[in-house]
Amino acid sequence: AQASTLPLHIRSLARQPAAAAMGAVKDVAAVSACVLAVVAVWVAMHGPLQGGGLPMGVWFGWHPVLMTLAFVGLMSAGRISYTASASWPGLVNKEGRRSLHRIFMSAALVAALGGYLCIFMAHLPALKYFGYDFKKGEWASLSHVLHIWLGYAAIFLALYQAGTGFAKVNALSRGQRVYTNHGTLGKAIMGTGLAAFLLAVYFWAWSIPMKIVISGLAAAAVSSSFLLPKPETKQGVAA
Repeated sequence: AQASTLPLHIRSLARQPAAAAMGAVKDVAAVSACVLAVVAVWVAMHGPLQGGGLPMGVWFGWHPVLMTLAFVGLMSAGRISYTASASWPGLVNKEGRRSLHRIFMSAALVAALGGYLCIFMAHLPALKYFGYDFKKGEWASLSHVLHIWLGYAAIFLALYQAGTGFAKVNALSRGQRVYTNHGTLGKAIMGTGLAAFLLAVYFWAWSIPMKIVISGLAAAAVSSSFLLPKPETKQGVAA
Protein backbone atom coordinates (compact mmCIF):
# COMPACT_ATOMS: atom_id res chain seq x y z
CA ALA A 1 0.00 0.00 0.00
CA GLN A 2 1.13 3.54 -0.66
CA ALA A 3 2.16 5.64 2.34
CA SER A 4 -0.63 8.16 1.64
CA THR A 5 -3.25 5.41 2.13
CA LEU A 6 -1.98 4.50 5.60
CA PRO A 7 -3.80 5.82 8.67
CA LEU A 8 -2.47 9.11 10.02
CA HIS A 9 -1.21 7.68 13.31
CA ILE A 10 0.72 4.94 11.44
CA ARG A 11 2.39 7.50 9.19
CA SER A 12 3.28 9.60 12.27
CA LEU A 13 4.93 6.61 13.94
CA ALA A 14 6.88 5.84 10.79
CA ARG A 15 8.27 9.36 10.70
CA GLN A 16 9.43 9.41 14.33
CA PRO A 17 12.72 7.46 13.90
CA ALA A 18 13.75 9.65 10.96
CA ALA A 19 12.85 12.83 12.85
CA ALA A 20 14.78 11.64 15.91
CA ALA A 21 17.82 10.81 13.77
CA MET A 22 17.74 14.21 12.10
CA GLY A 23 17.38 15.92 15.47
CA ALA A 24 20.35 13.98 16.82
CA VAL A 25 22.47 15.01 13.83
CA LYS A 26 21.62 18.67 14.43
CA ASP A 27 22.47 18.31 18.11
CA VAL A 28 25.84 16.73 17.35
CA ALA A 29 26.65 19.47 14.84
CA ALA A 30 25.73 22.21 17.33
CA VAL A 31 27.70 20.69 20.21
CA SER A 32 30.65 20.05 17.88
CA ALA A 33 30.75 23.77 17.08
CA CYS A 34 30.84 24.51 20.83
CA VAL A 35 33.74 22.13 21.41
CA LEU A 36 35.71 23.09 18.30
CA ALA A 37 35.46 26.81 19.09
CA VAL A 38 37.13 26.26 22.46
CA VAL A 39 39.77 23.94 20.98
CA ALA A 40 40.51 26.43 18.19
CA VAL A 41 41.10 29.27 20.66
CA TRP A 42 43.34 27.06 22.81
CA VAL A 43 45.42 26.06 19.77
CA ALA A 44 45.56 29.65 18.51
CA MET A 45 46.80 30.94 21.89
CA HIS A 46 49.25 28.19 22.79
CA GLY A 47 50.17 26.60 19.47
CA PRO A 48 53.10 27.62 17.23
CA LEU A 49 50.92 29.97 15.18
CA GLN A 50 50.84 33.67 14.36
CA GLY A 51 49.57 35.42 17.47
CA GLY A 52 50.06 32.29 19.57
CA GLY A 53 52.93 30.45 21.23
CA LEU A 54 52.13 31.56 24.78
CA PRO A 55 53.58 29.28 27.48
CA MET A 56 51.03 27.20 29.35
CA GLY A 57 51.99 28.83 32.65
CA VAL A 58 51.18 32.40 31.55
CA TRP A 59 48.03 33.83 33.13
CA PHE A 60 46.94 35.73 30.05
CA GLY A 61 46.92 32.70 27.77
CA TRP A 62 44.10 31.08 29.72
CA HIS A 63 41.84 34.15 29.76
CA PRO A 64 40.53 33.75 26.18
CA VAL A 65 40.33 29.97 26.52
CA LEU A 66 38.21 30.06 29.68
CA MET A 67 36.01 32.89 28.42
CA THR A 68 35.38 31.01 25.19
CA LEU A 69 34.61 27.90 27.21
CA ALA A 70 32.14 29.91 29.31
CA PHE A 71 30.24 32.11 26.87
CA VAL A 72 30.59 30.12 23.64
CA GLY A 73 30.95 26.51 24.73
CA LEU A 74 29.14 25.83 27.99
CA MET A 75 26.41 28.47 27.75
CA SER A 76 25.53 27.37 24.23
CA ALA A 77 25.43 23.75 25.39
CA GLY A 78 23.21 24.83 28.27
CA ARG A 79 20.68 26.31 25.87
CA ILE A 80 20.95 23.33 23.52
CA SER A 81 19.85 21.11 26.41
CA TYR A 82 16.38 22.61 25.86
CA THR A 83 16.38 22.17 22.09
CA ALA A 84 18.06 18.76 21.84
CA SER A 85 16.17 15.73 20.62
CA ALA A 86 14.22 13.81 23.26
CA SER A 87 15.93 10.65 21.99
CA TRP A 88 18.99 11.47 24.12
CA PRO A 89 19.12 9.82 27.58
CA GLY A 90 17.83 12.07 30.33
CA LEU A 91 16.10 14.55 28.02
CA VAL A 92 12.67 12.98 27.76
CA ASN A 93 11.12 15.34 30.28
CA LYS A 94 11.33 18.90 31.53
CA GLU A 95 13.11 18.02 34.76
CA GLY A 96 15.94 16.24 32.97
CA ARG A 97 16.49 19.18 30.63
CA ARG A 98 16.47 21.67 33.49
CA SER A 99 19.03 19.63 35.42
CA LEU A 100 21.40 19.45 32.45
CA HIS A 101 20.88 23.16 31.72
CA ARG A 102 21.72 24.01 35.33
CA ILE A 103 24.93 21.95 35.23
CA PHE A 104 26.17 23.57 32.03
CA MET A 105 25.32 27.10 33.12
CA SER A 106 26.87 26.67 36.57
CA ALA A 107 30.06 25.36 34.97
CA ALA A 108 29.99 28.31 32.54
CA LEU A 109 29.88 30.80 35.41
CA VAL A 110 32.83 29.08 37.12
CA ALA A 111 34.79 29.19 33.84
CA ALA A 112 33.95 32.89 33.35
CA LEU A 113 35.14 33.77 36.85
CA GLY A 114 38.29 31.76 36.21
CA GLY A 115 38.81 33.66 32.98
CA TYR A 116 38.45 36.95 34.80
CA LEU A 117 40.94 35.85 37.46
CA CYS A 118 43.45 35.10 34.71
CA ILE A 119 43.19 38.55 33.12
CA PHE A 120 43.22 40.23 36.56
CA MET A 121 46.46 38.48 37.47
CA ALA A 122 47.96 39.11 34.03
CA HIS A 123 47.34 42.86 34.29
CA LEU A 124 48.23 43.23 37.96
CA PRO A 125 51.94 44.11 37.48
CA ALA A 126 51.11 46.85 34.96
CA LEU A 127 47.94 48.00 36.76
CA LYS A 128 45.85 47.91 33.58
CA TYR A 129 42.17 47.63 34.46
CA PHE A 130 38.86 48.71 32.90
CA GLY A 131 40.77 49.60 29.74
CA TYR A 132 42.91 52.16 31.57
CA ASP A 133 46.66 52.07 32.27
CA PHE A 134 46.94 53.41 35.81
CA LYS A 135 50.75 53.70 35.59
CA LYS A 136 50.91 55.59 32.30
CA GLY A 137 47.60 57.39 32.76
CA GLU A 138 46.19 56.49 29.37
CA TRP A 139 43.30 54.53 27.86
CA ALA A 140 43.62 51.53 25.60
CA SER A 141 42.28 51.58 22.05
CA LEU A 142 38.52 51.81 21.54
CA SER A 143 38.21 48.15 20.49
CA HIS A 144 40.01 47.06 23.66
CA VAL A 145 37.87 49.29 25.89
CA LEU A 146 34.65 48.02 24.30
CA HIS A 147 35.85 44.43 24.69
CA ILE A 148 36.63 44.97 28.35
CA TRP A 149 33.38 46.69 29.29
CA LEU A 150 31.25 44.23 27.35
CA GLY A 151 33.10 41.50 29.21
CA TYR A 152 32.33 43.08 32.57
CA ALA A 153 28.68 43.43 31.60
CA ALA A 154 28.49 39.79 30.55
CA ILE A 155 30.06 38.57 33.80
CA PHE A 156 27.89 40.68 36.10
CA LEU A 157 24.75 39.72 34.19
CA ALA A 158 25.78 36.07 34.39
CA LEU A 159 26.12 36.36 38.17
CA TYR A 160 22.64 37.87 38.37
CA GLN A 161 21.30 35.20 36.02
CA ALA A 162 22.75 32.43 38.18
CA GLY A 163 21.07 33.82 41.28
CA THR A 164 17.69 34.19 39.62
CA GLY A 165 18.09 30.78 38.00
CA PHE A 166 18.41 29.00 41.33
CA ALA A 167 15.55 31.10 42.72
CA LYS A 168 13.47 30.09 39.71
CA VAL A 169 14.15 26.39 40.32
CA ASN A 170 13.21 26.79 43.98
CA ALA A 171 9.97 28.57 43.06
CA LEU A 172 9.08 25.95 40.44
CA SER A 173 9.39 23.23 43.09
CA ARG A 174 6.55 25.03 44.89
CA GLY A 175 4.53 25.40 41.71
CA GLN A 176 5.32 29.11 41.23
CA ARG A 177 6.54 30.76 38.03
CA VAL A 178 8.98 33.61 38.59
CA TYR A 179 11.62 35.41 36.51
CA THR A 180 9.79 34.55 33.31
CA ASN A 181 12.32 36.63 31.32
CA HIS A 182 15.15 34.28 32.36
CA GLY A 183 15.53 32.83 28.86
CA THR A 184 15.49 36.22 27.16
CA LEU A 185 18.14 37.58 29.51
CA GLY A 186 20.21 34.48 28.89
CA LYS A 187 20.26 35.23 25.16
CA ALA A 188 21.28 38.82 25.90
CA ILE A 189 24.15 37.63 28.08
CA MET A 190 25.39 35.23 25.43
CA GLY A 191 25.06 37.91 22.76
CA THR A 192 27.09 40.32 24.89
CA GLY A 193 29.72 37.66 25.50
CA LEU A 194 29.90 36.88 21.79
CA ALA A 195 30.32 40.59 20.95
CA ALA A 196 33.22 40.84 23.41
CA PHE A 197 34.68 37.66 21.93
CA LEU A 198 34.50 38.91 18.35
CA LEU A 199 36.15 42.20 19.31
CA ALA A 200 39.04 40.24 20.80
CA VAL A 201 39.34 38.21 17.61
CA TYR A 202 39.39 41.47 15.66
CA PHE A 203 42.31 43.04 17.50
CA TRP A 204 44.36 39.94 18.29
CA ALA A 205 47.36 39.15 16.07
CA TRP A 206 46.06 35.91 14.55
CA SER A 207 46.11 35.38 10.81
CA ILE A 208 43.00 36.25 8.81
CA PRO A 209 42.16 32.56 8.10
CA MET A 210 42.46 31.72 11.81
CA LYS A 211 40.23 34.66 12.70
CA ILE A 212 37.63 33.46 10.20
CA VAL A 213 37.69 29.91 11.57
CA ILE A 214 37.42 30.99 15.20
CA SER A 215 34.72 33.59 14.54
CA GLY A 216 32.72 31.17 12.40
CA LEU A 217 32.80 28.39 14.99
CA ALA A 218 31.82 30.75 17.80
CA ALA A 219 28.99 32.29 15.80
CA ALA A 220 27.75 28.82 14.78
CA ALA A 221 27.77 27.60 18.38
CA VAL A 222 25.88 30.57 19.81
CA SER A 223 23.44 30.99 16.93
CA SER A 224 22.56 27.28 16.89
CA SER A 225 21.64 27.51 20.56
CA PHE A 226 19.34 30.43 19.70
CA LEU A 227 17.79 29.12 16.48
CA LEU A 228 17.32 25.37 16.85
CA PRO A 229 13.61 24.65 17.48
CA LYS A 230 12.37 23.12 20.70
CA PRO A 231 11.08 19.74 19.49
CA GLU A 232 8.96 18.98 22.52
CA THR A 233 7.33 22.37 23.12
CA LYS A 234 3.84 21.02 22.52
CA GLN A 235 4.39 18.36 25.14
CA GLY A 236 5.55 20.95 27.66
CA VAL A 237 9.24 20.05 27.76
CA ALA A 238 10.43 23.54 26.91
CA ALA A 239 11.10 25.82 29.88
